[in-house]
Amino acid sequence: MMGAFWPRSESSGPNLSLKSLCQALADEFDFRILARDRPFGAARPLAAENVWIDQGYARIRYCAVGWRGARGLRRILSETPIDVLWLQGLQDREFSIPALIMRRLGLIPAQAALLSTRGEFGPGALALKARRKDAWLATVRAARMLSGIWLHATGPRERDDMIRRLSFARGIFEAANIRALPELPPHAAADAADGAVLRLAFVGRISPVKNLDVALGILRNVKARVAFDIYGPISEPEYWTRRCLPLIPLLPPNVTAVHRGEIPNDAVPAVLAAADALFLPTAGENFGHAIFEALACGVPALISDQTPWRGLSAQLAGWDLPLADPSGFAAAIESFAAMPNAAREEWRRGARRMAERWHASSDGSAQSRAMLRAVLAAAPGMAD
Repeated sequence: MMGAFWPRSESSGPNLSLKSLCQALADEFDFRILARDRPFGAARPLAAENVWIDQGYARIRYCAVGWRGARGLRRILSETPIDVLWLQGLQDREFSIPALIMRRLGLIPAQAALLSTRGEFGPGALALKARRKDAWLATVRAARMLSGIWLHATGPRERDDMIRRLSFARGIFEAANIRALPELPPHAAADAADGAVLRLAFVGRISPVKNLDVALGILRNVKARVAFDIYGPISEPEYWTRRCLPLIPLLPPNVTAVHRGEIPNDAVPAVLAAADALFLPTAGENFGHAIFEALACGVPALISDQTPWRGLSAQLAGWDLPLADPSGFAAAIESFAAMPNAAREEWRRGARRMAERWHASSDGSAQSRAMLRAVLAAAPGMAD
């Protein structure tokens, strides 16, 4: 179940990772994906409901979503032959929460189940709406909603977060995200010596965990000429209107910030290649799809130290800085803006090299295959 799954746009990083997973393991597993029938905030459905659509790598079924979650979910989960039910996010109110409740009450078959928390238990994510999350986690534990359910971490950092907060689950598997390394797109250079504007890009959902308001606050103290382009869906309108939008008129004359809206997956490389750096001071990521995409496109990343992407400056790939030091972010922007293009080119090569090293060392396909085999083997009647 992957609520925000659209072939071309919304939640582009997780979408591409899931698609790569399905393609890599299609020789052994038959994937079916349940998703909502429209993007966040859309008034009308953008896909046919109640039919399985064969995309080659998986069959997808789009559901209308009401206040109690995805409509018809109980019927779909009861009628569809399922060996492993794979949940995406413990706090997903449209698919995961209804499925967990129905599973606990015996309203749907108790299939083997796997839960990917997708960074929900990192310190930065937990700090947002902490009381509500603590109350829900206490309910999950008391009601034994994770009884018999395996957990999936995408790396050691996320695994440690799970151990701290979800030790009552059945167990944890570690399997990295699967991402293809795209071809390096051409970069349109702009030399600082000519007084060019430094082009920064924000790519991601506009929600508190991504810290767009923090980025805008940092830019208020930057002296260099900067154009900040913001790409992504407004998944939390109140956050955008109350905490982000009011900061844009307060930027100094040398800094501009424009929300360019949501972009399709296939447009992301061109958007990133047109930027000089990715600016994403996120509160926390279990992987950081936009960060990987930027590095793969040869674009240095200016990010927080709350992601798996660390030691960027030592590899001339960007900067990973503590959120408690906003002046450090501003200094990095000033330093990069002052670099001549020859120096920036070396940083672009460093960014690409870092993405290439991650891709060469990642064993996500084998890890995911082993994880699914183990979950199946542990399920009653599935050992064969």
